[in-house]
Amino acid sequence: MRKKKTLLFITIMLIGIGVSFWNFGFFNRYNYLTAKSHIAVNNPQIVFFGEAILTTSDLNKVSKKYGFKIVNFGCIISQSEQNGIEIYNSQINNYLDKLNGIGWKAEYKKEIDSLKKLTNIPKTAF
Repeated sequence: MRKKKTLLFITIMLIGIGVSFWNFGFFNRYNYLTAKSHIAVNNPQIVFFGEAILTTSDLNKVSKKYGFKIVNFGCIISQSEQNGIEIYNSQINNYLDKLNGIGWKAEYKKEIDSLKKLTNIPKTAF
């Protein structure tokens, strides 16, 4: 009887751990571990999802200067994938803050805004 209770407890714990890992995106392409791996091999990426206003190649012309590249994941993603991407991007942003200094995001945004103006996208598109 005691062995059954122990086995049941272990099973419930493993299921709980599995659900937690799934919820935090550990079974998806982008997560905490892949962020650390990409940082270790100097291949940081910022992952976007949803509709892109500019092409990835245009964005990468600017992002290359700051030491990362842009990846567009797509428009339709699950909550688990979104959680993994948010955790991944958070780790990459911490790394980029150390690499480029705290104010790099404002400069990057200015350059992206300039790029948007050059592509003559109507203001109503935003």
